[in-house]
Amino acid sequence: MSELDTADKVAAYGGGGLVVLGTVVIGLLEVIAGSPHPVDGEGQIVHEALVPLEVRSYIILLGLLIWMLYAVYKVAASPPKGEEPTKSEAAA
Repeated sequence: MSELDTADKVAAYGGGGLVVLGTVVIGLLEVIAGSPHPVDGEGQIVHEALVPLEVRSYIILLGLLIWMLYAVYKVAASPPKGEEPTKSEAAA
């Protein structure tokens, strides 16, 4: 694998880390140390999340936003395929 530049590192560690944090880490935390799921008077299970669902959602969305921005950057920054460099560009 080629070396990662700064944008690759931000997307991989930043975006990927936030998505993993929001899904796996907080999910495991909910399973291990989560609150009980009592049943109310009508028989419905009341789920009280240890980490509010809004916070968890925003963490995951921020990671996905970083990935989206990285994809746009890669498309915009990469040269189109099929173009061969001119002789003056090749000599330089």
